[in-house]
Amino acid sequence: MKLDPELELWRSEWQSATESPVTADLRRRVTRQSLYMRWLLVAEILITIVIGGATIFVAAIDPRAAKIILAAATWLFIAAAWTFALISRKNSWSPADSTTSAYLDLCIRRTRTALRSVIFGAVLYAVEMAFCLSWIFHETSSLNSTTIEIVTAITALFAIFLIRYRSRKRAELAYLLNLQLE
Repeated sequence: MKLDPELELWRSEWQSATESPVTADLRRRVTRQSLYMRWLLVAEILITIVIGGATIFVAAIDPRAAKIILAAATWLFIAAAWTFALISRKNSWSPADSTTSAYLDLCIRRTRTALRSVIFGAVLYAVEMAFCLSWIFHETSSLNSTTIEIVTAITALFAIFLIRYRSRKRAELAYLLNLQLE
């Protein structure tokens, strides 16, 4: 039985067709984001080991209540960050399927997670700085101007970073949602 020549031509064109620019862009975006997620996970593990380990070491060497409270608070902050990270990354490592729609859904999910991360990061930072400044004040009975200036500068830089990152992610989400409508 011989196939219809026109149908055969369409089939061969379909099979030889290259990926659309949108699909290629989504695949590159997911690949880049996946690599970033892996590097972020490595950084989080290193931070946990270095910062968490250092506070335990300090509390073990000098087991005063203040040092033990510092270690406990540090591990509480680390636990909160890990809990948020693990919940946020659930089902975000790879697309459910190899379709353009699945890649688009994954990009949208990751972008929404990034926007939630901005809020979480800002709140966690504020709580950590409040604790750290209180702890320093308790230990030294004062907060010198240098400490205040350093914390203020770091806070300003962090705020600028979060605002710019949030703005970029909002624009990305708008683009992806528009793409989804098309």
